[in-house]
Amino acid sequence: MNYNNLKKNNLFFIAEAGSNFNQDSDTGKKLILAAKSAGAHAIKFQLFKAKSLYPKNKKMYKIFKKIELDYTMFKIFKKFADKNKILISASAFDLNSAKFLEKCNVKFHKVASSELTNFELLNYLSKTKKPIILSTGMSDLNDVNNAIKICEKNNNFNISIMQCGSLYPLKYKDNNLNVLESYKNNFNYQVGLSDHTLDDLAAITSIGLGARIFEKHFTLSKNMNGPDHFYAMEPSELKKYFSNLTNSMKCLGSFTKKLLPGEKLLSRRKGIYFKKSLKKGEILKKQDILLKSPPLGLLSTYSDKIVSKKLCHNVKKNDPVFLRNFKI
Repeated sequence: MNYNNLKKNNLFFIAEAGSNFNQDSDTGKKLILAAKSAGAHAIKFQLFKAKSLYPKNKKMYKIFKKIELDYTMFKIFKKFADKNKILISASAFDLNSAKFLEKCNVKFHKVASSELTNFELLNYLSKTKKPIILSTGMSDLNDVNNAIKICEKNNNFNISIMQCGSLYPLKYKDNNLNVLESYKNNFNYQVGLSDHTLDDLAAITSIGLGARIFEKHFTLSKNMNGPDHFYAMEPSELKKYFSNLTNSMKCLGSFTKKLLPGEKLLSRRKGIYFKKSLKKGEILKKQDILLKSPPLGLLSTYSDKIVSKKLCHNVKKNDPVFLRNFKI
């Protein structure tokens, strides 16, 4: 799985389960199935140890201790995700957790915003040569540049950069989606959005700016107990979210401006038609063509360009005229 090889009009969806499994394996499995059903390509959890983040006498230690994902349970989730054919990974917040994920053979690594300047962690993850997804909340362009340099130093160029605002929920004005243009101008890597808003507006907007990878928090129910449920999407919302992004991509369409097939069939514009049957090798004269609707072949504006051209095959009366009819 190479994120840099994502083709135009392809998207990659990550359903962020985070800590919303509530330290219960059955809940975690339900999240995996819900992510798959919603159309996610991958589900992601968070792998951290409270003791490595906060002193034991601090309030935040107790909060994070309650939402830890232990290694044994992640193995259960990994096996279940593999069985149900959905990719699974986790954001590692310390080196031991990163090494554990490698033992589990996850297919990609996600670097959380808070760890973008954790150079030891970045150095290890980039050496795996697996796809690296960098969330860029809590950072500036210099921080992003430094993280990318570490990956490149380790010959890992399989990098994706996610615009992100680390506030929950994030207000529209704080999305700063134009930063995606800065990323494209400064770095030759795939860009995406780690979306912390309450709807799909920012994500749909970002598609027009080149975002192709999306991460969205979700939960089985906003009413469940835990710090991350209230702003996360429920499964039906997540499915609609991914569907709307897919349709948004369809709206981008082609870079070539031309009449749509349906427009040609219904158009009142004039097209060029053969007024009579002609043989291969004959030179087309002005009196050999007529103009009428609909313009199934060349538009009337091409008339002067095809007169005096030699036919390269036989044509029939009332056939629409195409450039392929001539040796040009």
